[in-house]
Amino acid sequence: MDSLTFADFTLHLRTRKLLRAGDTIKLGARAFDLLELLVTRRDDVVSRDDIMRKVWPDTVVGDNNLNVQVANLRRLLGSDAIVTVSGRGLHFALDVEAGDLPAVELPDKPSIVVLPFSTLGDDPDLSWLADGFVEDITTELSRFRDLFVVARNSAFAYGQAPRDLRLISRELGVRYALEGSVRASVSRVRVTAQLIDATTGGHMWAETFDRDMQDHLETQANVARAVVSCIAPQIDRAEAVRVRARATEDLPAQGLAQRAWTIISAGEMTYDRAPRDQAEQLAREALTRDPDLGLAWRVLAWVAWWNVYHATTVSVPDALAEGIDAATHALEADPTDHHARRLRGQLHLMNNDVRSGLPDLREAHEINPNCALTLCWLGLYEALNGDPEKGVRLAQAGLRRSPRDPVRGSMLCTVGFAQFAARDYEAAAQAAEAALAEATQGATPLILGAIAYVGLGQTARAAEMFRRVERMAPKLVKARLSGKWLSSNPDYLRRAHMFFRIAGGFAPPEAAEPSSEKTTGL
Repeated sequence: MDSLTFADFTLHLRTRKLLRAGDTIKLGARAFDLLELLVTRRDDVVSRDDIMRKVWPDTVVGDNNLNVQVANLRRLLGSDAIVTVSGRGLHFALDVEAGDLPAVELPDKPSIVVLPFSTLGDDPDLSWLADGFVEDITTELSRFRDLFVVARNSAFAYGQAPRDLRLISRELGVRYALEGSVRASVSRVRVTAQLIDATTGGHMWAETFDRDMQDHLETQANVARAVVSCIAPQIDRAEAVRVRARATEDLPAQGLAQRAWTIISAGEMTYDRAPRDQAEQLAREALTRDPDLGLAWRVLAWVAWWNVYHATTVSVPDALAEGIDAATHALEADPTDHHARRLRGQLHLMNNDVRSGLPDLREAHEINPNCALTLCWLGLYEALNGDPEKGVRLAQAGLRRSPRDPVRGSMLCTVGFAQFAARDYEAAAQAAEAALAEATQGATPLILGAIAYVGLGQTARAAEMFRRVERMAPKLVKARLSGKWLSSNPDYLRRAHMFFRIAGGFAPPEAAEPSSEKTTGL
């Protein structure tokens, strides 16, 4: 039920507007609340106590307040519109017809609306902050090209009224809704946000962000980025569950590509190439239906990268060339696709083309600074090919931005390898252990742990990790023992190669450099 019509008036519940012959009638908030209550309960006599609870919640007011609002409505609607039933309450006496707006079809990619945040606290001069947070969050979400984000003006039509999220989902054609509140003082602000599946009302995520208010614009931007960095992976996870539930033959091209992206993202660190083969098959099927579908091309680029990384491809040069070509196709479809830009950069770097790779990675971060995974990969490659200390800071910043990311294991590995590049072997070993807890079937954390523990002089633990990864990923181990690593930087290559040989028992422990040796640059 979206609208109610009586006499020549139409009451729009969603937008909280009263129209007469198409013109908006000015109505105060209390008068609107009273009218909505009486009209929606038109079959009842509404008691004074019910009215007070609904229209003036948690407020002590006199009878005169209610009498004034009733008198105003009678002048507007007619003296017979609202009837006083002695000793019982009020009754809405006009004939009412209910109307529904047609449902808007959900788009073929994840969709979200950022609803107006409520303002808490007693300082009316700071009430504008809530709208500012909503605007910034909406803008930052729009950087994720895989999301359909409802425009600010459409979202603000819902105001602060009690919301039926299922109705909003149907009216706007969105699956997810972000709600929140802002409590501010002159010196501090607390923003609480929660992500809801609007189609079911199910709660998905919530977080509270406390910040200083020395520079309100910077604080507003920082909180917006923090919120967006957290909720984007949660939507990815929910979409992964949803798309798996549908039969493949029922999926359109976009759905096939989305399922492929879900598979390659979830199984990226798995040595077994079966998930990558499945993702590739789905992506190619999507491309037969839509040859210009950027997401499908992006999947093929990601598949190529992991196949080269794990040495599960017949020809490394061919796989790299095909991956770079696929990423380029994805960028032709959408030049602002930060994932495709990042992947092309990673493939170039794996191909020892630092001059092409690092600019692509840096631009991917500029396109979407809210993507924690992109920031982690940028940090790793800055550490491997430029300034290790800077790289560690970037990778750690990415990890902090999305503390509950579904691909946290992969992100921890980027931090750990960056720390290894900076010769902080203790931190690298800790990152490896944390990554193993997140991705128990991942070969990458074991590689990291093996070289990090050699750096610490703990060769027994290094050997244990070497044996585990050798059983799990023999081709990957063979590639690393032959000197094939992610960087062409001579310092990193020399240490990683020697430390891995020591972990495998192919070189004596004394061949390692002292663990206390540090570097501030390459």
